Amino acid sequence: MTKLFVHTIALIFALCLTGCATTSKVTQDYKPDTDFSPYKTFSWHNFSSDVVSIDQVAIQRAVEQQLTQQGFELVSGLSDVVLDLSIIKQTAAPSSTGLGISIGLPIGNHGGLGLGTNKLLGNDPKIAAVIIVDVTAQATQQILWRGSAENIPLSDFTLQNQAKLNASLRKLLQQFPPKPTK
Repeated sequence: MTKLFVHTIALIFALCLTGCATTSKVTQDYKPDTDFSPYKTFSWHNFSSDVVSIDQVAIQRAVEQQLTQQGFELVSGLSDVVLDLSIIKQTAAPSSTGLGISIGLPIGNHGGLGLGTNKLLGNDPKIAAVIIVDVTAQATQQILWRGSAENIPLSDFTLQNQAKLNASLRKLLQQFPPKPTK
């Protein structure tokens, strides 16, 4: 009985930690028949942000560095594609992760008495940011690719946590250009 109790407590603790973890969700959208091979150069079109006191230049440099590592070239003149980067504040929905405890006592052959409780964890709304990157073909003005990273903590937009923000940007931009599906 003691071993089962210890395992149960360990499982509850692990579930609590998992429920409290913050991870960003990265997604992309593009037309499946798009050929991305002709696009080699990029430049900036627009940068907008709802998050105050962030270093726009540092964010742009992180994006430029990642795309350069992926084989693209930043140009100041006419480029193959232009980038639009938007950072939007978002209120995350309250979590429905719960922690419960119950005790059941048998009474007689067929009856029972139970006591239970439940406490929702993380039920305070959290404000996070969404980063959206649009890649538009310069020649046609059509969006070729859109990527987004959701649930970025606002604390990542500080100089102290620049490395965390850069990791989220890297994760987002590694999707571009999309890998062909087989």
